[in-house]
Amino acid sequence: MKAADPRLQIGSIFAAYAISGVFWGAYVTSLPAFKEMTGLSEARFGALLILPTVGGILAMQALGRVLHLVQAYAIPATFLLLAGGMVLMGHATGAWFFGAALLLAGAASGAMDISLNMRLARIEQDFDIRLFNRVHAVFPFAMLVVAASVGSLREWGATPAQIFPAAALPLVAMAALEWVAGRHQRPGPPRPEGQARPRLTGIVLVLGALAALGAMLESGAHTWSALFVEGPLGSGPFVAGIAASAITLGLTVGRLTAHRLEHAMRDMVIIRLSTLVIIPALVILSTAQTPGQAILGFFLAGFGIGPMEPAIYRSVAKRHAEADRGRALALAAGLAYMGYLLSPPVMGFLIEARGWPVMWLALCLVALAASALTTRVPPAAKSSGQA
Repeated sequence: MKAADPRLQIGSIFAAYAISGVFWGAYVTSLPAFKEMTGLSEARFGALLILPTVGGILAMQALGRVLHLVQAYAIPATFLLLAGGMVLMGHATGAWFFGAALLLAGAASGAMDISLNMRLARIEQDFDIRLFNRVHAVFPFAMLVVAASVGSLREWGATPAQIFPAAALPLVAMAALEWVAGRHQRPGPPRPEGQARPRLTGIVLVLGALAALGAMLESGAHTWSALFVEGPLGSGPFVAGIAASAITLGLTVGRLTAHRLEHAMRDMVIIRLSTLVIIPALVILSTAQTPGQAILGFFLAGFGIGPMEPAIYRSVAKRHAEADRGRALALAAGLAYMGYLLSPPVMGFLIEARGWPVMWLALCLVALAASALTTRVPPAAKSSGQA
């Protein structure tokens, strides 16, 4: 089948990352409403929030081994599944129902994650362009717009049952667009008979561990942003939406800045520099007394955290041939999701046992560990691009 026009393919991947941000923007800003609906404490609610990560880990490990065979269908299918999860989430009536919806949405999102990164690596390779940071920057910008919008809707009295089914409609449209833009993808030539699938190198584990630390930082800041502003700082849903938007704006600006720097320095160096922004931002959050101070801290934290994910996934993708790229991305992303898995219950426990300042300062240690781990990632081969 003839490939779609390059402009359509590039436009579609930008749109896909933007539309995938719709779910997360609505989800994070609606967490106070979901917490009230479930009636759970911070620690128990934090434990419930591991379910999207559990679903994501299971789905991406299952898909990763065959992703190179089903690339034409993976992105449309995952968008449709995530839309279904959003509808169920909006109509959840208790902790069990909400948990099941979280599991489905997380599975769809995890499978979507590696599918989009696989597609992005293929487009970079086919058209000899750098897109990872720019495309990943679109995702948090969409989250920013959606988070602010959902915060406003909640301020005016809208419920998840009204918000989430409507927000699922762009995901259905995106599935149709990517079906047109990416349906030309076909499996590459099979390995010669008797040739074993190569083992993934240890560097993937190092990059995956680094991704896990980055995920803990992002989840720790983002998941608890609205709850922090509405809880101890005493603001309403609108200001909570602004706080969630601040970190997503920071993610966007950080990734666009990294795109301008990546021609001059390795991705791992950029990540080390990023931690010099993350740590002061977390200190600001640990001492914040007003919503304005918290919003500044969230923006700076997002700015520092932003370059981590695209740098890591680009490094993984460029080190592997297409037939093994799905497995490598699934392994690294699966480890990253372990960071998302651990973050809500651990942070919830710290908040309940020691208070919010201790939780923010604990994340400083995570940032220091990430900076140290980048020194264990050597440059990739020249044929693979900088890493």
